[in-house]
Amino acid sequence: MRLKFLTVLAFVLAQAFVAMSASAQGTPQGPGGGPPPPLPQTLDLATAKKILTAAEAAATAMNVHAVICVMDSNGDVVAFERMDMAGAIALTSSQGKARTALLFGLPTSQVADAMRGGKPVTATLTPPPMGASGLAIQQGGLPIIKGGKVIGAIGAGGSSPANDEKVAQAGLDAVTEK
Repeated sequence: MRLKFLTVLAFVLAQAFVAMSASAQGTPQGPGGGPPPPLPQTLDLATAKKILTAAEAAATAMNVHAVICVMDSNGDVVAFERMDMAGAIALTSSQGKARTALLFGLPTSQVADAMRGGKPVTATLTPPPMGASGLAIQQGGLPIIKGGKVIGAIGAGGSSPANDEKVAQAGLDAVTEK
């Protein structure tokens, strides 16, 4: 009986510790202590697919094996593609480039230039999805801007940074208001 009581007490204390730890770390919680409701999506799947298709066509025309990532303004991946024979490192690179373009609202080449020049760059901070915090500060990531607001970003990896940016730009050109 005493062992059962101690087991239950240990379980209750562990749950309380986890709840206090999450609260102390500022973990957002929704009504009733559950997960928070999802943020509204700012880039729909149809648009993301149009971007992805144009970027893939450009990569194919350039004979580049790319990985392309399209995110909405919440940092959520809306569309993602790894072309045949694209290197594994390009998976995280494309996501990091999209995340960096989203965070700064600038092409990643401009962020890289500012970093090399020791110049400050302003960022818009939003909580990233769990486990998604890596940035890639090199060419190949572009913000997607609509009505003067950043609604998402595209990142491409798998080739030279200059080629990656051309692939991303081709995707962006497919939906950019001219």
